[in-house]
Amino acid sequence: MKKLFTLIILLFSIISKADYWTQKADFPGAGLEWPFCFAIGNKGYIGCGMDSTVNRSNVFWQYDPSTNVWTQKANFGGPARNASLGFAIGNKGYAGLGQGANGFFLQDFWEYDPSTNVWIQKANFSGGDRYCPIGFSIGNMGYVGLGGNFSGYYNDLWQYDPIGDTWTAKANLPDTPRVEASSFVIGNNGYVVGGISPAGFFLNELWEYNSISNSWIQKADFPGVLRCDAAAFSVCERGYYGTGEGPSIFLYLNDFWQYNPNTNAWIQKMNFAGTSRNEVGYFTIGGKGYLGLGGLSWFPFYYDFWEYTPDSACATGIEEFQISNFDFQISPNPANDYLIISYPLAEKENIYITITDAQGKKVYETKLQPGTLNFKLQTLNFPKGIYFAEVSNGKQKAVKKFVKE
Repeated sequence: MKKLFTLIILLFSIISKADYWTQKADFPGAGLEWPFCFAIGNKGYIGCGMDSTVNRSNVFWQYDPSTNVWTQKANFGGPARNASLGFAIGNKGYAGLGQGANGFFLQDFWEYDPSTNVWIQKANFSGGDRYCPIGFSIGNMGYVGLGGNFSGYYNDLWQYDPIGDTWTAKANLPDTPRVEASSFVIGNNGYVVGGISPAGFFLNELWEYNSISNSWIQKADFPGVLRCDAAAFSVCERGYYGTGEGPSIFLYLNDFWQYNPNTNAWIQKMNFAGTSRNEVGYFTIGGKGYLGLGGLSWFPFYYDFWEYTPDSACATGIEEFQISNFDFQISPNPANDYLIISYPLAEKENIYITITDAQGKKVYETKLQPGTLNFKLQTLNFPKGIYFAEVSNGKQKAVKKFVKE
């Protein structure tokens, strides 16, 4: 009981240190509004947008969170633009559409290969020219839709196959067309939230798109101020949504919210630490979110950049921790050279062990055959810090924390 009480105290102490923002290196050069962005591996990318001279840009930059350094890469392959979209599939980035010179809307689509630092034009978006669409990827497919052009606003959705370089129409969003909405992905599902309707109304509906069944279902409405042009990304099976422009004149926001698909509920988190703004750049790397740039729908244009560390309950899976008949033991804790994981019912079933660090990064996993009651894990080469061991039989699981000294 004493060990259990100590574990619970430690868990709460970790959680209390999470849900915070850390300022990182400023984006180089001029500030940008409405850039596209994506992450490939452990690097983030931001490109195009409207710069502080009110000109559309085609610059393209890479951010490395391990060194906190920005590096300029090959300019975007198409014309300069803003209000476009970006996402990654595997080890390639994709960007396109948006608003180009003289206000004309675009439908071109491009692929970026970070290994060669080269852009290649792909098949034009089949939905036509478009500004302020949504774009995301699930598995090895991309999805683009909504947005608007001179003909009006849209509620369509298209799937992009990078292997065949083809577009396929998917189920329309079963609701009003919209521009300036935001999207994020959790598992096999894409989520769309916010935006503006053709009548000029700001929206707060949250819609979930199931990529397997090609169907939409409405989820819990966003409870905060209605908005458009907001940031949205996912970390550790949770969606995050914040900043943006509200329905009142000159109402720019910095509040920040988390969506839990398991409970279909929103929770307000720590406000974005920078100035309130809209039309920002953002992406996720590992267990952290990154957000910055943007502005106030013209001036000023910002170039500051921030890292978000979510609450540990998300980033490490502590929410799965439970005291029940499904349990296991860890010793020694703290660990140094090794760790022994014991599970008394292992003689009857396969056991799966996963080790993650405090940022939610998986550092080890294995499958144990029935009859393995004690498993010795070598931890000598683990960096010092906090880790979480998850033990599962395929139906249930439990999580415990250990410290590597």
